[in-house]
Amino acid sequence: MRSLSLTHVVLAALLWCAAVMAFVGMNFTAFETASRDLQDSRLEMALTDLQRVFQAEMDKGNQLPHLKKVEAGFSHYMAGDDNILSVLVFDARSGRILFSTVGTQIGINVPYEWREKCRTSGSIFIEKMPKKETIGIPVFNTFNENEGCLVAEHKTKAAQITHDQMRTTAFSATIRLSLLGIFACAVIYVFIHFKEASFMPKRNLYKGMILLLCLLFVGITVPKTVSSMFLSFEEDLKPNIAAKAQVITRIVQRQIEKAVNSGISYPSINGVEAYLDRIRNKNAEVLFILLTDKTGRVLYEAGSAARAFDSDPRTGKISLRPGYYNAAEPVILQDASVGWVQIGVNERFVREKVF
Repeated sequence: MRSLSLTHVVLAALLWCAAVMAFVGMNFTAFETASRDLQDSRLEMALTDLQRVFQAEMDKGNQLPHLKKVEAGFSHYMAGDDNILSVLVFDARSGRILFSTVGTQIGINVPYEWREKCRTSGSIFIEKMPKKETIGIPVFNTFNENEGCLVAEHKTKAAQITHDQMRTTAFSATIRLSLLGIFACAVIYVFIHFKEASFMPKRNLYKGMILLLCLLFVGITVPKTVSSMFLSFEEDLKPNIAAKAQVITRIVQRQIEKAVNSGISYPSINGVEAYLDRIRNKNAEVLFILLTDKTGRVLYEAGSAARAFDSDPRTGKISLRPGYYNAAEPVILQDASVGWVQIGVNERFVREKVF
């Protein structure tokens, strides 16, 4: 009977460890995928926004080799991102680099594979290498002919560091949760193993209390360990969340500035909320997008900001709740700020998606 009980306990411990590995592995995969998606979508959004600048000039009938003034847009793409190696434009026919943030690249030919991908993809292509990632997008003339390709090269070291941090977190959580389950199984085994040998009523009571306390300890510690794992994963995601939120903010900012600088009144821009909704719906982590005037009065809103802020009833002071990130950029008209673009991100969006 005792041998059978031990077999059951060992089997229970093994099943617990298997369940822990499956649970932690599932969450590690979800967060690691979210990390890659945040980075890839950020790079694609920024490059697509830069491509629109080139496309606008091409639609006016200008030829790609004569768009040197558009190079100024490279600085917006590179702003605040130390992982960018270069941003360049090459001719689709010859493969010769026309513009680049790295002067020594101008005039040389890109790899043949890039030319083929640029001509055949019709959309963004991504080429992953051990230490860098290349993202390209074609540029078309007014006759919808492929004139060239806009390309950005990025270091992947930061992404690898994030992956390693998450893997360490997953390994640590797996060990701790497994040990807690083994401890609980061992306590139960000891309780069952010695129960029949007990002849003192109070001793059985003490053993019951010890068992209850041990199980209570495990019941409290397991949720705390799981919560700690999620918090660590979310901490690892924060740099990518902040970087992407900043890119979205700048894209919206430039679109709004383009409208107000063309003479449209800032509080009277048509179609803004539909535009903001499209951006929010394409990015699961974005909780809200706000356009405010200089005083902070909301003019346009997509999503709901109320969930992310606390208001002190005594002072009226508004503060951002833990678990949320807010990025902001001013809307400039004739060198003066007329308002703000604010992006609110739910840092727990992966956890909420998993559950």
